[in-house]
Amino acid sequence: MKKDLNYYLALPYKIEIIPIAEEEGGGYLARLPQFGTLGIVGDGDTKEEALADLAENQKDRFRQYIEEGLEIPEPDVEIDEYSGKFVARIPKFLHRELTQAARKNGVSLNQYVCTLLAMNFPSDQMAAALTGMKEEIRFLNQCMGVLKYQLDKSQRSEHCNTRALWADKYPRAA
Repeated sequence: MKKDLNYYLALPYKIEIIPIAEEEGGGYLARLPQFGTLGIVGDGDTKEEALADLAENQKDRFRQYIEEGLEIPEPDVEIDEYSGKFVARIPKFLHRELTQAARKNGVSLNQYVCTLLAMNFPSDQMAAALTGMKEEIRFLNQCMGVLKYQLDKSQRSEHCNTRALWADKYPRAA
């Protein structure tokens, strides 16, 4: 099949529709996330208008790519079907301990491991999010306190490239 404009426009690209806050004008933003956050977008007062604007902008951008001889990436292939099975190699001692714990709880090894995974997966995701937040807070703490009153000139901020106000730079009132 010839890969012309119609070929690319017929491909099933993933589309995201995002509401725009009222304080930012309201309406909706439609985009093709595969081309970046704001690579190919459309907007409108309704979802339908945003999608129509996106379709026009997509057509214009793809036409431009073809004219300039640029490659147009095809949609990412997502596998929507999962079998629910996977194989994991574990040490023999862990296999033994998991089997014993499953017997003690009166369930199969498979059910026991599934329960452990289900119980710990959300906490693992939360731990990753908290680690990211911790790093952000650390960075913000390094840059806080831009304006500090310091009596000792040797106490300059180690983390921020700002100048502190020194009390002895200002003349005393008479």
